[in-house]
Amino acid sequence: MRQHRIAIQMTLESDPHGTDAQYEDFLDAVQEHLDELEHEVQMAASLADRTVEFATSIEAPDFESAANALLVQIRTALHAAECHTDDWPQYVATDRNLRELQEV
Repeated sequence: MRQHRIAIQMTLESDPHGTDAQYEDFLDAVQEHLDELEHEVQMAASLADRTVEFATSIEAPDFESAANALLVQIRTALHAAECHTDDWPQYVATDRNLRELQEV
């Protein structure tokens, strides 16, 4: 087992188009749900571009196992955020970029 530093970047679109404040509230809810999973995941976002990047370190035997673990966490947090915010626009990932980060 070794530590894998990985990140996933997503572009999120909504219908109807949400305000910057709604998008920020949505991302706050996603971060809260990630925190509840008790695994440190950093998040950086662009309100203007509607992009978000999640990064973390995961101990796993290989990159694919680490990537699967991150994707499960992200999917769980996104699902939880959407299910508890009925009055928010629905955000759907339209672009994804998953990569292994270099160790520092």
